[in-house]
Amino acid sequence: VGVSLSAASRHTSVLRDAGLTTSQQIGATVLHTLTPLGAALLRQPRGLVRESADVPPALPGCEGHRKVLP
Repeated sequence: VGVSLSAASRHTSVLRDAGLTTSQQIGATVLHTLTPLGAALLRQPRGLVRESADVPPALPGCEGHRKVLP
């Protein structure tokens, strides 16, 4: 996928902290699941989401964050 383990871990932490996913450890495996909010945001028509320069990056070095319009 081209993402380091530390970057993937930071991304999953941001998604979890935002209430978009949950994480459950099962032995040596971690299962990441969408919450109802995360699933609802993914179902939004593309026209309701736009690129925004006024959204601060959640992680250092991240570009192209999207913001849901009110």
